[in-house]
Amino acid sequence: MTKVGGTTEERTRDLLARVRRAVALASRMSSAEAAGAYRSTFKGQGLDFAELDEYSPGDDVRHIDWNATGRMGKPFVRRYHEEREGTVMLVVNRGRQMHFGSRPMRKVDTAAEAAALLAVLAVRNRDRVGLVTYGEEHPMGLAPAKGMDPAMRIIREVLVPPEVTDVVEPLGRAIERCGRLLRRNAMVILIGDLLAAHELADLPLLAARHEVLCLAVRDPLERELPNAGLIRLEGVGLVDTSDAGLRERYHQQRQHAEAEVRKAVARCGAGLVELVAGDDPLPAVMSWLRQRAAGRRVA
Repeated sequence: MTKVGGTTEERTRDLLARVRRAVALASRMSSAEAAGAYRSTFKGQGLDFAELDEYSPGDDVRHIDWNATGRMGKPFVRRYHEEREGTVMLVVNRGRQMHFGSRPMRKVDTAAEAAALLAVLAVRNRDRVGLVTYGEEHPMGLAPAKGMDPAMRIIREVLVPPEVTDVVEPLGRAIERCGRLLRRNAMVILIGDLLAAHELADLPLLAARHEVLCLAVRDPLERELPNAGLIRLEGVGLVDTSDAGLRERYHQQRQHAEAEVRKAVARCGAGLVELVAGDDPLPAVMSWLRQRAAGRRVA
């Protein structure tokens, strides 16, 4: 459970406990299977020079090293291996709607936990990791960097969300900031509630250059209204949830909206993992990694 308020000492203890939990979750992904799935999915960009080798029939003539060929009197080619080091950029929505929660952990808390898990995992696999936040009054951006110290800063930032404001910032501005911070192709992981397809209008711009994974964090109450009499819904007002027809219409509308989000994500070639606020994000993320790695091996 996330503490709200309290003394500085209590908030510090709570933060440290959440950091330890995030690191522990990431440590559970350090098995050979998990590491292999991660490496198969989050590939580095480009090629690194490995060695010179004597030319053999079938070698790519574009890789002939003419200086070595001249010195040795016979053709030599450059051998390359795939660059392992990659870049992971976390794009986290911390807007007003993310602070909703019918459980002890709000959407913003589960989003932060997922981001922290992925930050630690990326660093343990020698990748750079950066952060862009949006939806808040003062969004932040941290350029991708290597090492546990930058990752721990990201973890501290995401685990302590800002105060709720009425500021509404579209995803497009976060994508613009990503463009300024990313100098190379990256794996961009968008973490938010993704409640409506129109909010993803700028997603194709991101997916055109980078590989994109969307983590949709939603609260159970956003899918099913309880039979609780009169309640107030933001943007709607008072509704009578004892009306079975109203509850069914609400459920159908949410199912339709989520289906439209899935279509919008699929159209631009991005991946999608759906999370429930308050649940451990690890199983769903691992399932996607395994499926993605298996797909790459088949391809």
